Amino acid sequence: MSPLLWVVKKDLWTFFADRKGAAMVILVPLLLGVMMGFIFNPSDGPSPIEVGIVDHDGGAAVSRLVERLRAESSLEVIPLSEAAARSRVEGGDLGVALLLPAGAGQHLAPAAMFGGAAEKGSLTMWVDPSRSTEGDIVAGLLTKAMMGTVFADVGRPADQKKMFTDLRAQLGTAAAERPGLAAFLDEGLAFADENEARASAGGEGGMGIEPPLAVERVALVAAGPTAGFSGFGHTFAGMLMQFLLFGASGHAKTLFAERASGALDRVRMTRASPADVLLGKAIAGGVVSVLASVVIFGAGALFFEVPFRSGPLAFAVVVLGQAMLVGSFALLLAGLANSDKQLDSIGTLAILFLCFVSGAWVPSFMLPAFLQDMGPLVPTRWLLDGMAGATWRGLGLEHALRSAGVLGLFSVAFCVVGIRRFRWAE
Repeated sequence: MSPLLWVVKKDLWTFFADRKGAAMVILVPLLLGVMMGFIFNPSDGPSPIEVGIVDHDGGAAVSRLVERLRAESSLEVIPLSEAAARSRVEGGDLGVALLLPAGAGQHLAPAAMFGGAAEKGSLTMWVDPSRSTEGDIVAGLLTKAMMGTVFADVGRPADQKKMFTDLRAQLGTAAAERPGLAAFLDEGLAFADENEARASAGGEGGMGIEPPLAVERVALVAAGPTAGFSGFGHTFAGMLMQFLLFGASGHAKTLFAERASGALDRVRMTRASPADVLLGKAIAGGVVSVLASVVIFGAGALFFEVPFRSGPLAFAVVVLGQAMLVGSFALLLAGLANSDKQLDSIGTLAILFLCFVSGAWVPSFMLPAFLQDMGPLVPTRWLLDGMAGATWRGLGLEHALRSAGVLGLFSVAFCVVGIRRFRWAE
């Protein structure tokens, strides 16, 4: 056998000797491809955007508007009270909510869409500033629904007559200055009275068509409408979380190196119990996590105006929860993997999946519904929500304690699994 073939055979034998590690080389890209396919598969498309509806009008016109929104396949309409809608948008549980005030229905009429309307109606759209893309999509579909609602019955003579009557009234005393437009509206009214063809009052005289209700868009967070979204606060939390988890994978790998060198055996010859050794590793990784969080968010506050709207104590509580998660995640990986190759594959897959499901990569509304439902089942979702609540959302200490508490429960489970499954000998 030639030296070249011998080297090839040796390396292939070494690779396939670790069967689980070799299998992961195939499974990791396969599963990642499946996850990304859920986003970009044109046949399935993203899951519907949840939209809260607060109806203070209660009339037939507004009901027809809501039904048109409900008929949109890309929207999921949720009737809510005003307090519930505000609370859910402020807390980040809902991206968009619409407040339809009393009297909104009277503006859902053809005459209200022309620039000469005396009084312009409005509705309020509350938007989570971190999900502005959802707000843009809803705004476009809302305009479509309003136009459809207004023109649905224009073919009926009674509605035609009302439209031209209202437009003629809007022209008022200006009719003398614009006799051509006045005559046109009078002819249109007569046309409707005789139940003959359709009438259209287009751009004559500068009266352009507009949506019947103006949308007053309000970015809403718990810290107040003027607080706003901190893009740096959001990205710092997501990127820090991802790279701390990769750091935990590297920390787990040092356990394998110390096991191979005999260092772990020498430590076990002291009074330290096996649990002491492993928990010590986890705590060390957690300390690194705390230091990194303080430095990164400190720089964010100094140079990028990242706010701490819930106060330093709430932020510290979430950072502590993150430290527990990072340290325990290292033990979990060390317990699940048998070799460096398996650790790299399992760790990479787990980290990318956790970041994917938590919404750190793409807006959550782009994920399929079943992945959105999985969000609360993964610790990274609680970590990102906790960081947002402690910084730009301003959700307070109670929210930080709840997030850190859930992270603590995950951490305990990870430690138990990691300690029980860790192999002290190769």
